[in-house]
Amino acid sequence: MRNFYRILNICLFILLVISCGSWLLPPLEIISLSTNDNIVIIFSAQPSEESIVKSFSMIEDGQSVKGNFIFNNRAVTFTPINGLRDNYEYIILITTTAEDKKGSSLLKDFEYRFYTKQDTEAPVILSINPENESNLILPPEKLSIVFSKSIDTISFEKSFSISPSITHVLEWDSTYSVVDIIPIKPLTEGTRYNLTISTALTDIRRNTLLTSFTSTFLYGLDRNPPEYSISWVNSDDESGILFPDIVNQGIPSNCELIIDFDKQISIESIAGFIEINPPLSITITPNLIEKDNAIIKLNQKPEWDKNYTLKIKKGITDTFGNKTETELLYPLIFNLEKHRPITFAGGILNNNSENVFINSGTDFSSLTLDVIYFDPSGSVERSTELYYAFRISTEADSIKLISAMQAISISTRNSCAHISVRTMKILNSTDSEYDSIYSLLDDNAEGKLCILKIGIDIENSDNRGFIIFNIRNDIEDSLGNNMINSLTFTLNKQ
Repeated sequence: MRNFYRILNICLFILLVISCGSWLLPPLEIISLSTNDNIVIIFSAQPSEESIVKSFSMIEDGQSVKGNFIFNNRAVTFTPINGLRDNYEYIILITTTAEDKKGSSLLKDFEYRFYTKQDTEAPVILSINPENESNLILPPEKLSIVFSKSIDTISFEKSFSISPSITHVLEWDSTYSVVDIIPIKPLTEGTRYNLTISTALTDIRRNTLLTSFTSTFLYGLDRNPPEYSISWVNSDDESGILFPDIVNQGIPSNCELIIDFDKQISIESIAGFIEINPPLSITITPNLIEKDNAIIKLNQKPEWDKNYTLKIKKGITDTFGNKTETELLYPLIFNLEKHRPITFAGGILNNNSENVFINSGTDFSSLTLDVIYFDPSGSVERSTELYYAFRISTEADSIKLISAMQAISISTRNSCAHISVRTMKILNSTDSEYDSIYSLLDDNAEGKLCILKIGIDIENSDNRGFIIFNIRNDIEDSLGNNMINSLTFTLNKQ
């Protein structure tokens, strides 16, 4: 036993020495890094070539750089294929997967940034002529912009825009720090022009403009009242133009209305000039930057095929004090065919030898089940058919059967009968029952007729009571349209 403990102690001592030895191995370190024509990295120990290749990456202005490695003892040289180029930012990354030959790795990721730019100062726009917010009586022969540095002319062409657009040519001075925009055609009198230079602008050292630049000037006096147009657009990328004093139909119920002006107006007050009748809850969002348009969002769904009127009151004022002089009315009907809601066209219950109609006109009417077929003893269950007809969009395929199964139910009161739904089927126009059911319906509504055949089982009783037919409004067609309201029809079973 004593020898056993001695051997055990020796093993534990050996394990402790081995463990301490692994703890005492120093981590791999980067001693120095130099960037001349190549990237030279000196490590504290000879690195594993495979681990360095996996852990090393170099980024040139956001793009990965490819190159070749040379390993010489503790030194690693990386040579980019295209060399180190002027006027770029570089990032060198070495992750903790880098190891030396003994398996020791870096304690943390290493990152080193350096620049080959001789100049890192961003360009600045020193002046513009005409100055911002100028009011010009005579048309300018040219528009001039002075920069603090020499500009890359291609980047200027990409970053510069003027609205309304003009046909023009560019002329640069010898230092490429001053540009003249020379109109080829005369500017339009009474027009405000907006110039924009985006951050895509760079100087010849590839330094970018820090923030976008805008300037505006007015040429001539504007004595014309603002004009506007109104359109609608929805999430399906559909759109249309609205016209005053005529009925605008086929408008989708999920759209937004957009009012566009031909010039800047006092957009902050635009909400006071817009209303819809009969009233709909709306939100008006003016474009406070461009000041020439606003979005009218419908907060509630307009009723299908109902007449609405969008009223734009007179007195909308532009930035020169000109006002709209007339009130315009836009009659609207939100009846885009593919948004047509489902409507109930009528129901028919097969009472063995007769048909019982189920609709608003027969609500609470009397029903006597045929006792010859529906035994009132309460012990016999008989099968029969119930037909529901719906009008749906002509662009829909049919009612979704799964939604009908969930939305349709039948209940009874006073244990007058027990009725259960057994099957449901959409009838095709080629089915023999289709025409006979259609001929019994007093229905001349528009839309596509969809007839649902419902197999039910009835267990009759001697009790009087109510049979209640329920159709929830979440019944859905293939386009996702629903009924506007849920329906309930009650028959007084005798």
